[in-house]
Amino acid sequence: MRYVPSLDVYLDGAPGSEGRARSAARCFLGELAGLDRVRLSPQTRQDAVLVVSELVCNACRHAPGPCRLTMVVVDEGVEIAVEDTSSELLHPAGRPGPSGHGLFVVATIGHRVHAARTATGKIVETVVPNHRG
Repeated sequence: MRYVPSLDVYLDGAPGSEGRARSAARCFLGELAGLDRVRLSPQTRQDAVLVVSELVCNACRHAPGPCRLTMVVVDEGVEIAVEDTSSELLHPAGRPGPSGHGLFVVATIGHRVHAARTATGKIVETVVPNHRG
């Protein structure tokens, strides 16, 4: 059986949720740093925490109620998904401005940013590529 490291965190959407998500992501990725079978570069881990922060911040800002963070280590890097209670699909700005830069950052760092409606809101997913070298 293949080992697939993953993290699943439910957040209430209240102030502090973004910080709790960042802490959970850092802890998860930090634990993986010591495993021989999971090789994520320090840059990949840093990028993944930034993407988590931006996605959870958007969920807390634009959707009422709770959200769910999921991280899974895949062959090409770290798949990150945030599910929230708003069905409004946000799109990355063409260039960063005073607001709306979060999805621009996610789209710049991640591959295949995808947003889809769910029965209870939406989910936004991306893959942070592993910078090996």
